[in-house]
Amino acid sequence: MKFKNITSGLTLAILFMFSFSSCQDMLDTNSKEVVDSSENYNNVYDADNAIWGLYSKVSKLAENVVVLNELRADLMDVTSNATVDQVNLNNHTEDSTNVYCNPTAFYEVILNANDILRNFNIMLADKKMSKDNYDPRYSDVMAVRCWAYLQLGIHFKNVPYVTDPLQSVNILKIDSLFPKLSLDQLIPRLISDMMSVPTLSINTLATYYNKTITDNGKSFYLNLQFIDKHILLGDLFLWNDQYVEAATQYKAYMDAADVSSSKTNIKNKVSGWVWAGTNEPRFQICYQRYKDQDVTSFRNMWKEMFYRSSTDAANSSTMGLQDEMIWMFSYSGSSSSATPFVKLFANTGQGSYQIKPSAYAIDSLWETQVQQANGFVFDGRGRESSFDYVNGQPVVLKYLYDYYPVNNIDVNKTIHLNYNYYQFSKPGKWFLYRAALLHLRYAEAANRAGYPRLAYALLNNGIMANFNWSKSDGTTRADKSGVEYSSFPPVNDVTAAQPYPDPFYLDARQNDAPYTFLRSPWRDNAGIRGRAFLLNISTPDYVHDGNDDHNDSIQWIEKALIKEAALECGFEGQRWGDLLRVARRNAKGGKSVALQMNDAISPKFRAAGKGSANITDTNLFLPMKK
Repeated sequence: MKFKNITSGLTLAILFMFSFSSCQDMLDTNSKEVVDSSENYNNVYDADNAIWGLYSKVSKLAENVVVLNELRADLMDVTSNATVDQVNLNNHTEDSTNVYCNPTAFYEVILNANDILRNFNIMLADKKMSKDNYDPRYSDVMAVRCWAYLQLGIHFKNVPYVTDPLQSVNILKIDSLFPKLSLDQLIPRLISDMMSVPTLSINTLATYYNKTITDNGKSFYLNLQFIDKHILLGDLFLWNDQYVEAATQYKAYMDAADVSSSKTNIKNKVSGWVWAGTNEPRFQICYQRYKDQDVTSFRNMWKEMFYRSSTDAANSSTMGLQDEMIWMFSYSGSSSSATPFVKLFANTGQGSYQIKPSAYAIDSLWETQVQQANGFVFDGRGRESSFDYVNGQPVVLKYLYDYYPVNNIDVNKTIHLNYNYYQFSKPGKWFLYRAALLHLRYAEAANRAGYPRLAYALLNNGIMANFNWSKSDGTTRADKSGVEYSSFPPVNDVTAAQPYPDPFYLDARQNDAPYTFLRSPWRDNAGIRGRAFLLNISTPDYVHDGNDDHNDSIQWIEKALIKEAALECGFEGQRWGDLLRVARRNAKGGKSVALQMNDAISPKFRAAGKGSANITDTNLFLPMKK
């Protein structure tokens, strides 16, 4: 590997080769030897190397996270090539000997994080690292640890919570030393840990941040591999039913992105515009202007977010991958950096085709969506995007855009993969968080906080379309200064709309003469379904009536958001957590979590001719291997 830049008189090529090999030596040891000596922590470069080594451990969790969150839920199913462990996981009949019930890989991340945190404290006390360097690095490592614990809690419920460095993962087997925290206890503890970090600001590690590396002939932008602390904290608050606090953290991330980017109307905005045939659409599904009845003018840019390299930054007016992707790992395909997803999903070449899209996900979700204007029954995020049929078999395609080469780019510039060839070296990506997921989570928080109209707008066709208040006779208001930002309905035809309070105020105004000239950050927000060129979800009248505290609206919108998350973010390692989070929330109304999960996942079993999922309190969470 080599860097493109030079710093401190040393080429970062030399620095990175040293740090990567040393971190690998330290972290790729036997699981009984997880931590290393504090002698490795002498300066800020050593600190950065330790963090980079920690992230190398996180990158190895890809299979665990995706399989646990998707195969246990309703969007993935097993093939005849699946392992016994995968079949049992899918059927919710696993026992503690199942390979996916082994938490060791997660605890290797956690214990390494504990060791790093301890040594960072020592470095700060010994003046080997300044406070300015300590704050973002300590906070970043704490965030990684909290994320790993959240994953464990979601799947195992009761987990040993340890904050000290240990010399062996095996010590965790001694229950008396590490009492377990339940998921209900764990989430508040993780919130406390994150609220106590020195900073929630973006990490700026001198050695790695804003750098590009090249490995096995492929270049990677390192910024996308770092977790965002505001978003993680927002997720934790969402799990804890603290909706205003969750929305505050999500909005803080979006506002920070506005400050750090000149593309305030594009970056993380799920934006879109009309494709006139010459201007470049963003990550959207569209038709050439005035040709939306003609399927030959169809353009699918949405799926390119899974195809483009992390180095794709586009330019000041068009959208690059860095404007959609927030957290992502790239695998070069080298012997030490091969994606696990080829083996799991591909049915040609190096693939073992163990897991496939469920029939329910295909037939009852993606294949039932209706497009705008033309009424075509088609979701461009489904067939040939998230999944496709390869040699007659349904394949999870979302992770295989680096494995299969592009066969052609049609007249409308939509890419098509060639399934007859493949990359022997197995390159790929793991998508952990992107703008659409951020909008769905923010909408979930806003909805539960009493703003279902805002959630509806983000879910469907955007802020501008849903807050463009008209006069009582249906005509356009005379002064657009009071229109197109998230707001309560105007009390009359001359009074400006009252803005929603922070963190629920989003400004989408784009006004020209004779109005005040405005170009606001959310002006191009298309909404999740709008960006996919789909009709707004058909909703009861009370969802649109502007009464933002309507409980029926909140319940209805929440169901729609979770369903849309399946369509937009299917296979991305979020599904089980989404279903469980809402089921736990609704259980406060009296319906058991297990029964709700059974109802949610049983359609997959019925579509496969297997009856019900049979999820009970006994098998809702996994048995942890000792």
